[in-house]
Amino acid sequence: MTVTQRKPQHLPDEIQTLNEPGVQYHCDSCDCDLTHNIRIKCADPVCVHGDGVDLCPACFCAGKEFGKHLRGHSYRVIEMNSYPIFTEDWGADEELLLLTGISTHGIGNWKKIAEHVGTRTKEEVHEHYRKVYIESKDWPMPRMNMEFDIAPELFHERKRRRINGMNNQEPPAPITAPTSQPAVHEIATFLPGRLEFEHEVDNEAEDLVKDLEFGVVSDYGGDQLPEDENDLDVRARVKWEEEKRSGIFTGLRDTPTHAGKGPPPVNGTVNGYHINGDIKKLKSEDITMANGSADDEAGDEPIHPQPYETNDSLAFKLSMLEMYFQRVDKRLETKAIIFERGLLDYKKMQATEKKRPREEREFLHRLRPFARLQTAEDYESFATDMLYEALLRKRIQELQSYRRLGLSTSADIEKYEIELGKRVSHLSSLVSFADSEDRKSRESTPRIGPAPGASTGNTARRPPQPLNLANSPALHLLTPAEQTLCSQLRILPKPYLVIKETLVREYARRGGKLRRREARDLVKIDVNKTSRVWDFLVQSGYLKITTEPSTSTAPSITPSVSQSQDSRYVS
Repeated sequence: MTVTQRKPQHLPDEIQTLNEPGVQYHCDSCDCDLTHNIRIKCADPVCVHGDGVDLCPACFCAGKEFGKHLRGHSYRVIEMNSYPIFTEDWGADEELLLLTGISTHGIGNWKKIAEHVGTRTKEEVHEHYRKVYIESKDWPMPRMNMEFDIAPELFHERKRRRINGMNNQEPPAPITAPTSQPAVHEIATFLPGRLEFEHEVDNEAEDLVKDLEFGVVSDYGGDQLPEDENDLDVRARVKWEEEKRSGIFTGLRDTPTHAGKGPPPVNGTVNGYHINGDIKKLKSEDITMANGSADDEAGDEPIHPQPYETNDSLAFKLSMLEMYFQRVDKRLETKAIIFERGLLDYKKMQATEKKRPREEREFLHRLRPFARLQTAEDYESFATDMLYEALLRKRIQELQSYRRLGLSTSADIEKYEIELGKRVSHLSSLVSFADSEDRKSRESTPRIGPAPGASTGNTARRPPQPLNLANSPALHLLTPAEQTLCSQLRILPKPYLVIKETLVREYARRGGKLRRREARDLVKIDVNKTSRVWDFLVQSGYLKITTEPSTSTAPSITPSVSQSQDSRYVS
């Protein structure tokens, strides 16, 4: 055995073995390693079975003989094909190892293929295969007319320097595998080991295609594909054609042949549906009767192959697949945004948000929809610039207000801020002192009860100060009259809008028959405020209350009846 496959030690993806290809050649006489040396291969027919006979130059010159190999057999000299053929930095030996590695380990298994090549990383192997073979103008063949004017000594020196640099490079620290901790599971049932969620975005997307099946498709080059003789469907079709020629299926003998390969539809159906338009599926008993008993079906292959796909059925199924792919793309896009933005690190995001002022948090929250339109870096730059612009605008407005007050220097502004603070504190102290004196005077004044028989009047109470609504949200939605009303009643704009909507909606629902007492039951606030709001809406025309006519008094007894009663008593 002259060719052996290396069994490298299992290493993580970040640490790869270099310099040693995945195949080794040994001399069949002295068993020396010929992987990186010239070897002599016997070309006689008696020695070409298996991996053939390989000899080192020393054993070949000594005329060693063993087994069926004799010193007089014809031979070939196998040299190291270390020269570029497709690209300037890849030798022919590496190209051969790449193709044999793909044939051995399968395309896509780039880690194993890189270990087979020995002098390349998995990223370099993947990139080289994509550029040279996949993106070739002569695909699936690479460009065979490439010529490179490079000296062999320079090529070997580059290769040696590249390999030494790769060997001297320190391997990165191993990455700790993520674990499913309870804190992580709290984030939308995320599974970090699988990078998936228990409930994905659009989790019912697979329900659209889970039961989708295709029959025989002749379009898109399906009728030109080579057939596998061991395939069950192909064997079923061949058997069906043989039985048809022998005359077993007399009922199907005159059935017209459809375009493409294979027999006509089974039992007059295409894709399991009747041709005449009846969309009922075949019953299991009908299928069993057509293909034999249940035991025969389990033991033998089916008589009839798969049905044909019509143009309408194929277009419909392809449309369903396209819909499914669009939903999957949307799911992958959403997951990519979550992973790229680091949205899974909830505690870190929460700590960062708490450090920002409230105005900045609200401003950044309004910019979040733009994250789907940009990359993570572009969105961070965009959000930072927009926040900086908002802060500049706010500062400009402050400076303009200072300018209107006649302040032009920073010293004046600082002095103004100090004096304003002193004034506000002084006014607050005066207000608190006045309130305390008023409370003391009320407590020291003796309370005199009302005189007997005298009516108790309402105690005098100082009306509250109007509410300042300058910085209240939704103030722009109110008219000047409504702003004055809310200020006097000390109601914020949003609650007022809710009260107004409730009363107007109920007024319209009842057809204009809404009374003040019923309005008090609808709005659970102070009845006096409700009455003021009711009067305002009536005066503004939102509510048009019509006074109902007063009920007439009961009719008096007619004179004739009274007279009859009097006469009855008299008699």
